[in-house]
Amino acid sequence: MLDRRQFLKLGGATAFATLFGGCDKVQKKLIPFVIPPENYVLGEALWYASVCGQCPAGCGVVVRMSEGRAKKIEGNPLHPVNRGKLCARGQAALQALYHPERLSRPMKLSGARGSGTYAPISWEEALSLLMAPLKKVKAEAPASLLMLTDPIRGHAGLVAGRFMKAFGSKHRVAWDPFGADAMLSANAAVHGVRDLPEHDLANARYLLSFSGDFLETGISPVHYAGAYGRMRGDRETIRGKFVHFGPRLSMTAAAADLFLPCAPGTEGIVALGIAHVMVRDRLTAASSAAGRLADDLAAYSPEEVEKKTGVHAHDVVAVAEEFVRNQPGVAIPGTGAATGPDGAFHCAAVALLNVLAGNVGKPGGVSFPNRTPAFAKYGAEASLLAPSPESGYAGVREAIGKMRGGAFRMAILSGATNPAFTLPPSLGFGEALSKVPFVVAFASFLDETTSRADLVLPVPTALEAWGDDIAPVGHSGAVTLCQPVVEPFHDTRSMPDVLIAAAGELGGGLAKALPWRSFKDCLDQAYGGPGGGMETALQRGGIFGESSSTQSPGRTASGVLPKATGRPIEGDPKTFPLELHLFPSVTLYDGRGANLPWLQEMPDPITTAVWRNWVEVNPKTAAGLGLADGDGVTVTSPSGKITAHVAFNPGIAPDVAAMPLGQGHTRYGKTANGRGENPFALLPAGETYALQATRVALSKTKLPARLVRFANPEGQWKISNLM
Repeated sequence: MLDRRQFLKLGGATAFATLFGGCDKVQKKLIPFVIPPENYVLGEALWYASVCGQCPAGCGVVVRMSEGRAKKIEGNPLHPVNRGKLCARGQAALQALYHPERLSRPMKLSGARGSGTYAPISWEEALSLLMAPLKKVKAEAPASLLMLTDPIRGHAGLVAGRFMKAFGSKHRVAWDPFGADAMLSANAAVHGVRDLPEHDLANARYLLSFSGDFLETGISPVHYAGAYGRMRGDRETIRGKFVHFGPRLSMTAAAADLFLPCAPGTEGIVALGIAHVMVRDRLTAASSAAGRLADDLAAYSPEEVEKKTGVHAHDVVAVAEEFVRNQPGVAIPGTGAATGPDGAFHCAAVALLNVLAGNVGKPGGVSFPNRTPAFAKYGAEASLLAPSPESGYAGVREAIGKMRGGAFRMAILSGATNPAFTLPPSLGFGEALSKVPFVVAFASFLDETTSRADLVLPVPTALEAWGDDIAPVGHSGAVTLCQPVVEPFHDTRSMPDVLIAAAGELGGGLAKALPWRSFKDCLDQAYGGPGGGMETALQRGGIFGESSSTQSPGRTASGVLPKATGRPIEGDPKTFPLELHLFPSVTLYDGRGANLPWLQEMPDPITTAVWRNWVEVNPKTAAGLGLADGDGVTVTSPSGKITAHVAFNPGIAPDVAAMPLGQGHTRYGKTANGRGENPFALLPAGETYALQATRVALSKTKLPARLVRFANPEGQWKISNLM
C-alpha cells in the first residue's frame, strides 16, 4: 500500500500531481539567450490584457511585454471601469511582481509562532504538511476549519465557497477595512436595494460630495476620476459644479469649486440641512417623499445645522438652491462619512438628496447595476462570485471570540487586507490566532498576519495568475478576465489551485463540488475555453456588454427619516481635545502598498510628505497647542498611542487631527518596516469598525527623524495670509 509521500510522487496519480506535475522547476542557473523566452521576438513588444489586483476597484489593464518581461502597465482602453486610465498603485504592480522579498518557495515555521522565522521547503513537503491536518479535521471536526480572506470575487470565490461548504464548515469570513457596510445598509433603507449604486458623475450638472474622496481612494477612484473629468470638460456649454463637504482639505476637496469644512461625523446632518431647505421651499421633484419627511426635517434647519457642523447657514441655503436649479445633480457619500459609528445614517441622509431631486434611475443621477446576468447560471451560488462588498467586521469579531475559546483546529488565511495590521490591536487578533493549532497562509509576502502561520504557501501575483472579476461599480455586469502575462517568476501556486487539488485528494463530496483539474480548467468550462469565447474575451480583457443593464430600486424613498444611532466617541474632550479623522492613503491604501518603494516615495498631494506618517492639524489649532509645522508629537487616544510629525493643513476643520493610514509596519519587509507607527492602534475595539470614533491628544515629542517633503509646505504663499 502506498503512503502519502509515494502517492504524491506518482505523476498524474493524484489531484496534486495532475495539477502540478507538468510545472517546470524554477531555474537555478542562468540560461543563455540562445533559448529565448516564449513569444519573444527581438525588438517587438506584446500587450496582454488582464485585471489590476492592487485594490478592490477591479480596473482593467494591459501589460507591455518585451524580451519575456513585463515592462509597463497601462489601463485597458476597452474596459468600462477605467477606460484606459490607471492610478499609481496599479502602475506599481510591476514592483510587486519583481520584488526581491517575494516568497519564492513554501515556508515552514522554524521558530516560535509569530517570530517570522521560517525555513524553505519543497512543495511536496508543504502539501503533505497541509493535507495531514486537513484530513484529520475533516474526519473528526469539519466545522472547526476557519477560512479568513479578503473579499473574493469571481470563480475564485466559487472555489473557496464550495470547498468550505463541502468540507462541512460555515466559518468562511472575508475582511475589508474599507468595506461598504454603511452604504449597503443605507441603500437598503432608502432605495430597497442592498447594493452599491453607480453615481453618474459624467452626466451631472451639479455634484455634492460628503467626505467622498473619490479622486484618491474610495470605491473606484480611477473610474470616478474619469467620470469627473467628463463632467467638467466633455460638454461645450456645460461645466458641472462641484461642492465638497468634509473635515479635511483632501486632493478631491482641492479640486472642488467650493470646499466647506465640517466636523467629522456630521456629514449626514449637513445633507439633511440641504434636504430641509429643499422641502421647506418646495424645491423637490419627489413631492410625495417631501410630504412624508417634512415634519422630521424640521429639526434640521440651516441654523441648527450650523451649530452642529460648523457649516454656515447661508452656505447650506445657497447650496440647496443651486443643487435644485442645476439638474441633473447627484450627491455622493464617501469613506469619511461611512466609517463612523453611525455611518449608515450619514449615507442614508445623502441618498435622500438624490431621491428628493428626482434623480434615481436617471442619467446624471443614481442607478443600480444589474450584476445577476453575469453569473445567473449558478443560481443561488451567484453570490459567491459577485459578493456584496461588506467589511465582514462582525464575522471577524465572532471568529476572534471562537478562536480564543478553542473552537477552531485549523485556519486558512489569504489576501492583502492583513487583519493583524488593520484591526484595532485591542481586539487581540494575533493572540486569538495563536490558539489555533495549525495555521496555513497563502501569500506573496510575509506580513504581520502571514508571519503568524505555521505554513506559508507562495501565491502568484495578479500578473501571473488566472482569474476573473466583476468590479463593484463602473460597469453593467461586465466580467474582467485575468491571465498570466508572464511566466511565473517563482515556484508559486494559487489558492484555488491548491484547494481544487486538496478536494481531489480528500475525495467524496469535496471532489464532486470541485470537479475541475485546475483553476484554469474551471475558467475554461465557464467561459468557453481555448478556441471558444474565452480566447476573444482574453484579447479584449473581459466580457463587456454594449447595452447597460440596471435594476430598479425597490421603492422611490423610505417613508421615515433615517435616524442617527448615536455617535459614541471614545475619550473625554477635556483629556483628548481633538477628534481623530483617519483616511486611506492615496498611495499605500490600507497599508498593502507600503512595501513598494515607488509608492513610499510618491508625495502626498496635500502635504507632499513621503516615507513617514504625519498628523494634519489646522494652524490655529496647532498654535493653541504650542506646536509648529514639522514638530514631532505623540498622538494619544484612550486605546493607544503612536508618534508622528505635525503637518499644517489650513483647510482642515478646527479641533480635528487627521492621519493617513498605511504606515507603521513591523513585518512587511525593509521598505515598509519602521516607517512611523500604525494609526490603526488608536482605534477602539467597538461593536462596529469605525475610523472616526475616537478623540486624541497631541503632546510635543522629540523624534529621531524629520518629516521629509518634496516641497516647502508654504510654497509661494504664507499660511498667515490665508487665515
